[in-house]
Amino acid sequence: MKRKYFILFILIILCCASCAQIGNVFKDLKAPSPEETLFETAEKNFRNENFQEALVLYREYLSEYPDSGLAPAALMKIGKIYSEEKHYEQARNVYAELIEKYPGTDFNQRARVEILYTYYQEGSFRWAIAYSEGIEAERLPRDIRLRIDLIVGDSHMAMESYREALLHFLKAFDMAEKAQRRLVGKRLIAALSFQEPADIRKMLERLNGEPPSAYFMYQLGTNLMAQGRIGEAHSVLSRFIETYPRHELIEFAEKRIESLRTASFFEGHRIGCLLPLSGKYEAFGRQALRAIEFALSESGKRNVADPPFELIVRDTAGDPDLASQAVYELSEQRVAAIIGPMVTATTAAEVAQKLGIPMITMTQKPGDVDIGDYIFCNFLTPQMQVEILVKYTMGTLGLKRFAVLYPDEVYGRTFLNLFWDALIENGGEIVGLESYNPAHTDFSESIKKLVGLYYELPEDLKRAEITSEDIEALVEAERMPYNLFNDDAIIGGQPGQVRRTGEMVGRAPFELEESVETEDAEPEPIVDFDAIFIPDSPRKAGLIIPQLRYYDIKDVYLLGTNLWHSQELIDIARYQIRKAVIPEGFFANSQDPGVKRFVDEYTAVFGHSPEFIEAVSYDTANILFDLIARPEINDRQTLKEALLDMPAFEGVTGITKFARNGEAEKEIYLLDIKRGRFEEIRR
Repeated sequence: MKRKYFILFILIILCCASCAQIGNVFKDLKAPSPEETLFETAEKNFRNENFQEALVLYREYLSEYPDSGLAPAALMKIGKIYSEEKHYEQARNVYAELIEKYPGTDFNQRARVEILYTYYQEGSFRWAIAYSEGIEAERLPRDIRLRIDLIVGDSHMAMESYREALLHFLKAFDMAEKAQRRLVGKRLIAALSFQEPADIRKMLERLNGEPPSAYFMYQLGTNLMAQGRIGEAHSVLSRFIETYPRHELIEFAEKRIESLRTASFFEGHRIGCLLPLSGKYEAFGRQALRAIEFALSESGKRNVADPPFELIVRDTAGDPDLASQAVYELSEQRVAAIIGPMVTATTAAEVAQKLGIPMITMTQKPGDVDIGDYIFCNFLTPQMQVEILVKYTMGTLGLKRFAVLYPDEVYGRTFLNLFWDALIENGGEIVGLESYNPAHTDFSESIKKLVGLYYELPEDLKRAEITSEDIEALVEAERMPYNLFNDDAIIGGQPGQVRRTGEMVGRAPFELEESVETEDAEPEPIVDFDAIFIPDSPRKAGLIIPQLRYYDIKDVYLLGTNLWHSQELIDIARYQIRKAVIPEGFFANSQDPGVKRFVDEYTAVFGHSPEFIEAVSYDTANILFDLIARPEINDRQTLKEALLDMPAFEGVTGITKFARNGEAEKEIYLLDIKRGRFEEIRR
């Protein structure tokens, strides 16, 4: 029992001690002072938007406690009340008083920002911008600088100075915390909506994927869409969705994509054709149209299209403006794709890209495919030709050293540069390089520079025109041991003697007797190359090749362009042509079964063998027929993607596939000349 009472006694003592401590705590707590009560009451009214009551209380507080530490806060709240009630001038007066009385406080700078805000709120946008220039923002906290840039940006937007607004919103975005960036992003979208797509693209490039690239990409797609540039808009918005799958704008982008898809649906199986059916390129246009119609007539044998394919043909007359207008007309006809234009396609391609219509042009002009992802090209280009030449001569023949003799004009310089680049890329070397005047027919100076010779070319090789009689005489000269020249041109009348002019007795004018030694013997040519590239017409090449042989440039490969695939070259140069390598997009005499069938059937219908224009037009049409016949392809966007992803197409112009930039990648033909006719080089 005693133990029990003892424990109870101890507990009573502890409780008494605790109560004493609690009493001391309450004794230490002080009731709010009248100053604190007054300020807190004013604050409560301000929070509840009882602005008039709050205003009276803040004024009372300043009157009774002017030196209080809360005085600048009270002034700030008074200014905000005036601002909220749109008494902007009174608000500025209060803020000015605060700035004057409390220059060293944080409230000083905040008051300046509030003055800036009052100018914006009352519509004095110029004043707002001007006032902002006097604020030393770099010294201010991050949140204040953010607000300044937003206000100034909004002022520029109101004044339609969208570029300047964008710059301030970009600065604000950099300062914004993650949670604030959506708010700033909305302002970026607003400013970007007034920018040209080309300008947005440049800014995107400078951002290089860094924030806020997503907003720029989204608005670029939206702006392109607003301008009716359907193809580009679809491409950009698709890239936005792929790159930023969790962005807050993703739902809006998907809705825009869906509306673009709806707009790009085509009706039936219509294909537009833009061809020069009149004007100076009429012959080419007619060739292409015949081949496309021939492909159409054959399409039923491969595809059962429902509805059947339909061609809508427009004559461009070789006029870029007519071609562009025709693209709009074909768009209204809801065509799936467009074949053409030919020769020049740039302006029409720009319209097709804008409208989102897949277009397969047939032109050698580089750069058209760079207009956009709806533009393709299926034609024989200079790039293809030099690539196959270098690949074959270096890879198959094992050649390393090359010379180039080219006309000093656009065509020649273009092929020279492409050929040179291809050689460097593959480890080849140009050891001889000379140009010539394309208006001349005497190429001796350029040839002599190429091989280190300096004697004159006989007058017989300098005439501007070579007749059929001349050609026959030159050929016969290689076979017959008698003099082609007059007797008075012979020195001593003995065969094999060399004149200073290079003329000979009893020998073809292009072959010098190596064993002949005279007092005036000329130096030997320096032929230190394995092949010579001559990018020129068949007529010019036909004149150059005999002159090469005259200067003992014999055992080298002769490389040309597809222009050499002409009977004119054989007629002029005849048996002087040996070891030729000629790139070509189509060879009617190919032993390929598909080519033979096409040539036979085409010839049976039209009475003549097809040429390259017919062949490439035929292949282009068949590529589209095969793709459009697929049931899952019912809009232009899907067709465009199918063109990019299609497997290699085996056509009469070789194997064709489109690169990601829309340029055709083709395995083209190589030709040689043997026994006076062109033959395919088997690789």
